[in-house]
Amino acid sequence: MKTTLTRTALLALCVMSLSWLALAQAPPVTPKPVAYGTKAKLVIAKLKQGEADAYEVRGQFTYTLTAANSDDTLVGTINYTLPEDARQKIAAMSGKPLQQVPTTFTQKNVIAEFQKGTGMPIVHLEIKSWDANIVGVTTRFGRIVLDIPGRESENTRYTTAEMEALLTRWAIQIRRGASRRGIVARVIKVINGEEDPNG
Repeated sequence: MKTTLTRTALLALCVMSLSWLALAQAPPVTPKPVAYGTKAKLVIAKLKQGEADAYEVRGQFTYTLTAANSDDTLVGTINYTLPEDARQKIAAMSGKPLQQVPTTFTQKNVIAEFQKGTGMPIVHLEIKSWDANIVGVTTRFGRIVLDIPGRESENTRYTTAEMEALLTRWAIQIRRGASRRGIVARVIKVINGEEDPNG
């Protein structure tokens, strides 16, 4: 009986030692930039002629993070896919050939903020209304709310899942009035694919 218990204990100890050794030898995660983008959503914009709204555009909108700021704002690039009828209207209003009107309008350095009180299960980011210039035609975008799937935690590093977990923690810390300096620093590292000296 004692021999069986001793063998079982030794076997368990060997298995635990091998597991620890395997973990200790696991290759470190290679940092790589994470281009985190929101899912495409239908967004209505208005083409303006003078002071009046001349035409309503219904296009697909995405937002890709490019930076994070200590003032609880995010910076990103928007891509807005223009439907064919909108391209034709823009061409007519601008006097330019249809070939010069892009199928996708891109604008960099667009600021997004966490919506007040946001958190699990969906984190809401908000972009305030602004005017864009699409080949000479003023296009008015109203306030846009973007949805980020909330995650309580994530073990993977330099992934979209980690970014969602970080943004969720950031939103919760804002709501609690707690420090988020470390979270912001990590978001920046994940966006840029920078090495984290703290592991």
